[in-house]
Formats: sequence, structure tokens, C-alpha cells
Amino acid sequence: MTTLNIYAAGSLRIAFPALAELFKQSFSTEIHIKFGPAGLLCEKLLQKTPDDNIHLFASANTLHPKTLIDHRKAISDYVFAHNRLCVTVRNESKWTSSDIIKLLLNPETRIGMSTPQKDPSGDYTFQLFDNIGTCYAGMGEQLKHRAKQLVGGSLESHIPKAMHPAEFFLLNNTVDAYIGYANYAQTILQNPKLAIINLPAKFNPAIDYSIALLKPAHKMAKLFIGFLLSEKGQNCLMANGFSKITNIKTN
Repeated sequence: MTTLNIYAAGSLRIAFPALAELFKQSFSTEIHIKFGPAGLLCEKLLQKTPDDNIHLFASANTLHPKTLIDHRKAISDYVFAHNRLCVTVRNESKWTSSDIIKLLLNPETRIGMSTPQKDPSGDYTFQLFDNIGTCYAGMGEQLKHRAKQLVGGSLESHIPKAMHPAEFFLLNNTVDAYIGYANYAQTILQNPKLAIINLPAKFNPAIDYSIALLKPAHKMAKLFIGFLLSEKGQNCLMANGFSKITNIKTN
């Protein structure tokens, strides 16, 4: 039996195992997935030796797969899902009844986020701050300086596996608002102590997930990409909090 080895962005931690199980119903293969901040995984692939034998890289942005193509580490890349940012707060009226932009701009609000350059979530959050700064002069840079970069800077995590970072840092009173991916909303809301606040669309950056076919090309990797872009694959992603791509490939 063949083995398919995948590097995948940490935000795919729930969706990709579900996709793998569906894929294995049609194709005889073992699938091993290593999750982590996409920027750090990309760095590993740029430095990889032939013994690493990774076949696919699923990133939370389009930049990292294209970087691998530019460095001749990958053959092609495909956008396969969309996401957005949201804000998690404690489920208390003090936080849930506030205008989210005013809440973020309040200098007393402790904001948590991921690490830019190492984790695309951090890059998107900085873009969010820049977008806010276009309407509130100078506030974009202030937000960048105030926000605590709590995760995504290392492939190792001190957060319990069963907990999302928002849950961990909010319930430990490290932050008052945590900015992260909306695909986790349904998981986070299982804890009644937490609430999700959506961001205004005009400030929320567009988030595209892309998968790279690495060199040398692996037959099962090509089939997995096709499955990912198929209606069945897209429905699985949507069930796990992502938005479908516009043009769905059918098997």
C-alpha cells in the first residue's frame, strides 16, 4: 500500500483528517499528515532533504506554495478553500454587547493573535489592522504593537491538544479578545463560556487556502488534489467551517 505524506496548516487540523478518511474510501493508501504554522512548514520544505519525502503542502495562503514553485520545490498549486477572521471573547455582556471595532481600539483590551511571517493567521491579522487603520488614522500600527503574538512562532505548542488557543488564552485571562480563523467557530462555541463576534466585511481580509504538488510528483497526491477540488471534498471542507471555491471540479 502506498503512503501519502502531507504538510498542512494547523487550521486544517479538523478538516484534513475527515477529508483523508473520505479519500481512503475510494483509494487504497495510507495518509500521514503533519500540522503546523504554514510559514514554518514552508521553511522546512525549502530546506528539506530527499529523505523527507513530503508529497503535498496545504497552506493557509497562496504565497507559500508559490514560493515553493519559485524555488523548484513544487510543480503546481491550487486554491481549494476560503476562510475569514473572527474574534473570540468571553461570553459576558461586557464583551459581547460591544461594537467589535471599538472593542479592539480600546487600549485596555488585551488582544491575542498568531505570529506574522511564521503563521498566515498573523499576517492576515496585521492586514486586518492595516484595514482598520485606513478608517482610524494611526490605529493600525497601534494595534500591531499592542496585540500579543501568542502562537504560531514554533512547531511545538504548549497549548493542550484538546483546546483551541482562543479558549486557552481567554479562559486563563491572558487576553480579552482573540483574533483567529472563523472555521473554528463551531468548535469554540461548544464552550458556553465563549462567544464569537464577526468582523465587518470591509475590514476582513480575503483568505485563500492553496495546496502545492511537491516534487517529485506522487500519483496519489494528484488524486488527492482532484478529490479536494471535487464536490465531495468541497462539501467536507464546508462542513468543517470553510467556504467553497467558486469553480468546483467534479470527479
